[in-house]
Amino acid sequence: MRHVPSPFTVLALMTLAIAAIPSCSGSSNGASGGVGGGTATGGSLASGGTGTLGGTAAGGAAGTGGAKNSGGTSGPGSNKASGGNANGGATGGNAATGGTNSGTSPACPGVRPDATNTGVPPGVALTVVNQDITITQDGTVIDAQDIHGFVVVKASHVKITRSIVRGGVATANGDGIRVASGTDILIEDTEVALAYPSAYLDGVAGSNFTVRRSNIHGGVDGMKVGSDSTVECCYIHDLASFASDPNQGGGATHNDAIQVLSGSTIRITNNQLVASTDQNAAIQVTQDFGAVIDGNWADGGGCTFNFSHKGGASLALTATNNRFGRNSFYDCPILKSTQTTLTQSGNVWDDNAAPVPTQTHD
Repeated sequence: MRHVPSPFTVLALMTLAIAAIPSCSGSSNGASGGVGGGTATGGSLASGGTGTLGGTAAGGAAGTGGAKNSGGTSGPGSNKASGGNANGGATGGNAATGGTNSGTSPACPGVRPDATNTGVPPGVALTVVNQDITITQDGTVIDAQDIHGFVVVKASHVKITRSIVRGGVATANGDGIRVASGTDILIEDTEVALAYPSAYLDGVAGSNFTVRRSNIHGGVDGMKVGSDSTVECCYIHDLASFASDPNQGGGATHNDAIQVLSGSTIRITNNQLVASTDQNAAIQVTQDFGAVIDGNWADGGGCTFNFSHKGGASLALTATNNRFGRNSFYDCPILKSTQTTLTQSGNVWDDNAAPVPTQTHD
């Protein structure tokens, strides 16, 4: 095993509920850097209409999608670029004019999320955009884009839909998609397929967003999730491990499919979350109060779910009706610290529906 980190980091009092499989209702490494590039100065970026992008191209070759995993093959599949490069600008439709992005969730696929039912739907023609994008106008819509660069959101009521985000070469900590500021952000039917994996890069990070039916792979962490956020019906897998990570003092990377660092009003529901046995966890809660983790399929890590009070006096959470694979390094589906109060029922092995054990230690 390359690295199985200490399971516990700073954690404040929180309440977690983990319940009911499918049907929906609805980890950046640090501050973003080296992600500059274009600014969306028009209303939106979509397959029709007009819009303007500034900045420079991210450079480098295009990525080819994700690697094979137990859930299927990730990648753009049958989606095809609809035109040439968009080096000086991109075309777009109209900006969103009102309402919120998070309250109109269509049904989940109804089955375990994988590469066949997340990401860009089959048949969508994608327009290639060869540059980083920084969104600064409220109501911007990016739809049907194949973005060979990073995306940074600094606006509200933004939608990123039916697109692929491939990132670029990292020179500092960053993410394929980073929500740096703004509220009511929707990332839906999108693939984050980092073309140049790096110890500096995670897939998606931020707060105040909904990420739905998305296929996320190639980052150290799949996601780092903050306050007022929902992650639903997504497939997060094939995390990128490195023997030396400057964010871990030169030690090996500390990989999680989803890491909750801080915040409240967080929902993580009906996703498939896969870490390898030499990675940390499918879900790592390191500091939070006020989250709902609802009906996920999870596998891998040292322990698959890792909950700690470390840094706080105690932690209280509820875990119910989750299904676990058997590929954790310590044969450990759930680990809780000594000061964590865990109310649980219905947590089972996925292969035979037998109850799973819980380990308790610091």
